[in-house]
Amino acid sequence: MFTKMMICTDLTPASFSLIACAMELKEIGTKEVVLAHVVESLAAVSGTLLDAEAESVFRQQKEMLEQQRVKVIGEILHGAPVQTLVEAAERHDVSGILMGSHSKTLITLGTLGSVSDALMARTQRPLLLHRVDLGEGGAIKERDGGNIFSHVLFPTDFSETAERALDYLGKIALEQRGTITLLHVISPDEDPVGTRSEEEAQYLLEAKKRRLERLGATEVNVDLVHGKPDNEVVARGKRGIFSLVVMGCQGKGILKRVFMGSTAEAVARHIEVPLLLIPGVQHME
Repeated sequence: MFTKMMICTDLTPASFSLIACAMELKEIGTKEVVLAHVVESLAAVSGTLLDAEAESVFRQQKEMLEQQRVKVIGEILHGAPVQTLVEAAERHDVSGILMGSHSKTLITLGTLGSVSDALMARTQRPLLLHRVDLGEGGAIKERDGGNIFSHVLFPTDFSETAERALDYLGKIALEQRGTITLLHVISPDEDPVGTRSEEEAQYLLEAKKRRLERLGATEVNVDLVHGKPDNEVVARGKRGIFSLVVMGCQGKGILKRVFMGSTAEAVARHIEVPLLLIPGVQHME
């Protein structure tokens, strides 16, 4: 599933949290990593992509990954960050892209809104956003360890995009056999004419539950609530129950309102667990 991952690093102290997350991915089958650092085109005009200090950090991160006995390809790239990362992901045919979700991590040029938001719209690869929190003195607050797929929250609006993401979730269930909670939020902002009844939504959730159980999920829960979709997802991420949120990131319906546009940055920065976004048209192994 995630046999080959691309890690986007900005070489800041916070980016070492991404390296630690990649080490966890080894436990679920990652065998090869593309460690990518993007330098703005103008910064590379001098002819030197990295200064000595940055090059030392890049080499250190690469060695940390190699110590985990995974194959590592180091890529120091220059150009427009989004386009450069999309091209690198396609060139290396990666299973997914790992990025930090804190404004002080990642590519110095961009924030989450300007880089990962654009990647959501352009990449055909799953995008794993790993939250990085900085405490007092710039110390990194690490999340609790354990299998990132141990308890997955899957919000769905039953759209075509959500169904594609469910296909990916089915693969997670088949390979990881963890616990999954299916969430559907009935929003007060929805058009009553186009809104599914609670009975219909419950029926659809139960059907998806049975499908995931057949694939091997250890336990599947269903959660049908009223509220604002983004608030409900973020609130559940703060409860310390879920190890990962998986959802589609393109298409119509509540997921578009939650994860596309300006709301994406706010949600990703507030959710306290890793977030795996599955594009509407994704690369599947």
